[in-house]
Amino acid sequence: MQVRKQLAIAALVVGIAAAQAPNLSGTWKLNTGKSTWGKKAKPVSVIVTVEHNEPQFKYSGTVTDANGNPSSFAVECPIDGQEHPVTTSYGPGKIAIKRLNPYTTESTYKSDDGKYTETATTSVSRDGKEMTRRLDRSVRSPVATSGNPAPS
Repeated sequence: MQVRKQLAIAALVVGIAAAQAPNLSGTWKLNTGKSTWGKKAKPVSVIVTVEHNEPQFKYSGTVTDANGNPSSFAVECPIDGQEHPVTTSYGPGKIAIKRLNPYTTESTYKSDDGKYTETATTSVSRDGKEMTRRLDRSVRSPVATSGNPAPS
């Protein structure tokens, strides 16, 4: 009986934590002055539109580079930690989004060719007015191979 009560309390706590996740729906504009882009040139603007109905998560947006060239992106998948097919500027791949806490998610994209991996940690302030996104990208260089030609 005590075990059932503990399980019920644990389920209630998990349910409350999930219910407290803020809704990220809306249009977000990146503060490029507070952003770092590593070796990449800093964009002039990044605007993201989010449709969020926990656990469903859909975001799309436009990045305008320093030369004024826009590029668009869009991703749609649930926040469930499972991989889902997606096509990005890197090509086809899989993305998984998981919730780290009520205010933070982590998404991991892996291209099908194994060349690109991108992990993004996105947090929203407790007052819901500021979103912070940290990106870690890796690009695997092609490996040169050598060998003998097949006999004819």
